[in-house]
Amino acid sequence: MIERFKDIFTGLERAHGVTKVGHSNGNGTKVQGKSFIKRDTVTDELWQNHLQGVESLGIIPINDDNQCQWGCIDIDSYAGFDHKKLVNKIKNLDLPLVVCRSKSGGAHVFLFTDNYVTAKLMQDKLTQIKAVLGYSGSEVFPKQTQLKSEDDTGNFLNLPYFNGDDTTRYAFNNLGEAVNLESFFELYDSTKITAQQLEELQIKRPVSEHSDGPPCIELMAQNKVGEGGRNNALFHYGVYAKNKWPDNWKSKVVVFNETAMEKPLSDSEVDIITKQHDKKEWGYKCKDEPMCSLCDKSLCRTRKFGIGEEIMFPNLTDLQVIDLEDPYYYMNVDGQRLKLESVKHLRQQSLFQESCMVQLKFRPPTQKEKDWVFIINQLLNNAEITEPAEGLRTEDQLQNHLQEYCLNRVSLDSKEDLPRGGTWTNNGYHHFVFDKFYHNHLMRRRWDLGYSRTAEMLREKCGCEDKRIGKNKLSVYVVKEFEVKDNEYKQKKLKEEAPY
Repeated sequence: MIERFKDIFTGLERAHGVTKVGHSNGNGTKVQGKSFIKRDTVTDELWQNHLQGVESLGIIPINDDNQCQWGCIDIDSYAGFDHKKLVNKIKNLDLPLVVCRSKSGGAHVFLFTDNYVTAKLMQDKLTQIKAVLGYSGSEVFPKQTQLKSEDDTGNFLNLPYFNGDDTTRYAFNNLGEAVNLESFFELYDSTKITAQQLEELQIKRPVSEHSDGPPCIELMAQNKVGEGGRNNALFHYGVYAKNKWPDNWKSKVVVFNETAMEKPLSDSEVDIITKQHDKKEWGYKCKDEPMCSLCDKSLCRTRKFGIGEEIMFPNLTDLQVIDLEDPYYYMNVDGQRLKLESVKHLRQQSLFQESCMVQLKFRPPTQKEKDWVFIINQLLNNAEITEPAEGLRTEDQLQNHLQEYCLNRVSLDSKEDLPRGGTWTNNGYHHFVFDKFYHNHLMRRRWDLGYSRTAEMLREKCGCEDKRIGKNKLSVYVVKEFEVKDNEYKQKKLKEEAPY
């Protein structure tokens, strides 16, 4: 059973996701937790622990060849989501999808292939599918069409069937009934498709009166707009109506208010909106809710009354923080992978724009400072922390330098020789003078961390203690003796020299 599950959800082998779940506030909203990516081989033990309910496993669907065998639409909805309704919609559209309940109570809608396909093909098809299902604002996995380098890990998705059959992350059959893991395997067998079938998969959007306008308007008309977004939605619709029906756009606005709102706005509120449009020509309110959550920019550009070639600020998502002393970052920019070398590229728009120009070959428009701060704060609040590649952490590098110094520098015969530099080993501990280690060893290796911070890191991260020894109370650092592996290090003995 473990092998079968593993074969279905195969992905990147060199890293996986971990989510530390927080506490629910009991009102049906999303359970807050902390997510991070661990750079470790995805072992059989991890798969087993997931199915046994020991530790939840997150898998990155895209591999190092930029291919995948599954993808997913992540529908974030937490209060009373109707999974059966979604299953029926998928069945009516004859789409090869499997719906699972997600960790937060929303839905993970999976598409499986029997062999590898390009991540781009999977992403493109799922992007079309989510729009037809009415969830244009939902995330699609794989989130990347390609990984930037061996250091890049992409983003992970928490898998279903945590704790096996005794789980809240179960799949639904064609009747909208929850099923066990064995039945999930049967669903997989009946829905998986070939690479060619995925290529040829036609996703037909229902024809509507608004098929020539922004896709968000179609979705608002289908699913209705709740309180809180009605004024923005109707104003947005007014831009479309005025362009399409210049002679009777006001009556169209009235009809849209009556048919697309869960609770229509009052006549006076509609009148205020139409008067605003009478005074001047406005642009679409793409950045505002509910439109931004329903946005399909690429499709919108193709529509007669869509945004056209208007230069819009890209959608920035999925910030990954590489957890170093001086971190660097990855993010998705309209689905394309971008690497940012330092925190300065988040703080300064000009540096961010330069990175986009070099890597993605376009320059995003400049945002107002308050808007930029809001965007970055949103990204940071939802960022995934990713372990750096082995040996990249500053403390790892310092540990290696320390080991080299203790095992491969001069080996002193007594503690009285310590002021000359080198290490004295006694009773299972290396002794050395920090000043000599810093200036004679680290600085010659282009070490760029400051003197005080290095001393602090030796104590906090490398197990060193600051002690005073001998009659003169010489200040030295003491660390437990390193084990010498065969052919690893050979100590240098201090040569006896004639006195000057």
